Amino acid sequence: MPYNMKKADMKSITEGYGLHPNRKYGQNFLVDDYTTDKLLKIIDIQTGDRILEIGPGLGALTGKMTERCSRLTAVEIDSGICRYLEDSLGSVPNFTLVHGDFLKTELEDNFTKIVSNLPYYCATEILFTVAGKFSARDIFVMVQKEMADRIMSPPGSKVYGALTVTLGYYYRARAVLQLGNDVFHPRPDVGSTFLHLSRREPRELDDAQLEMFHLLVKSAFWGRRKTLLKTLSESPHLRLEKNLVRSVIAEAGIDEKIRGEELSSGDYIRLALLFAKNDNM
Repeated sequence: MPYNMKKADMKSITEGYGLHPNRKYGQNFLVDDYTTDKLLKIIDIQTGDRILEIGPGLGALTGKMTERCSRLTAVEIDSGICRYLEDSLGSVPNFTLVHGDFLKTELEDNFTKIVSNLPYYCATEILFTVAGKFSARDIFVMVQKEMADRIMSPPGSKVYGALTVTLGYYYRARAVLQLGNDVFHPRPDVGSTFLHLSRREPRELDDAQLEMFHLLVKSAFWGRRKTLLKTLSESPHLRLEKNLVRSVIAEAGIDEKIRGEELSSGDYIRLALLFAKNDNM
């Protein structure tokens, strides 16, 4: 396969295999060698790295990553692209291709890095799945700029939400590269951001506390723009007496009239610890 993927190469491959970029899967293929090399430098692959690539597409990054890492597992949903990848990379000894929907695929949690050009339609679900099921310390994802802004937004901003808070528990997020739409084919309608999500260690919550954390976040943003006391005591996701909610909020040192979108991930962690403790009393 051409490890240097240009637009002409992409057209030759898609025509030869009868492939058509599928908007349903958010297929916008990277066709700029300079950008590919910058991404590889950012990912900083070490010889011992075991990489999971979600949605390799035509392999603009895949082939070059196999040259640097110990093992690469790629999960691809598109059967036509799988045929091409099998033909072009199937003989590479450290490459494994899994044909399937990542969200429905069972994989071992033994990767050191995860890389993906996330399709917008299911980006949030993939990120939550990666956060909950995989312990890889470094996640590198290409997302639409709008989503990157949401992930990195501060409490109180218009785009701050459950995605921000939840990923903030698991990762430190940093934008490492902005990309225009001209480095992809077909060209997406908006620009993209390459994010580095660095795993926070150690985990602050046990399984029961983490379940409470997720319920609190879901409840707080279910009642967006309502007070924290009201959203938590009236949430369909929780069964908490109003007096208990008031007591725990006070114990956490938080104003009961504050809105959920004004709290940080740390605030939700503190609340989860206190509610879980009361639940066990």
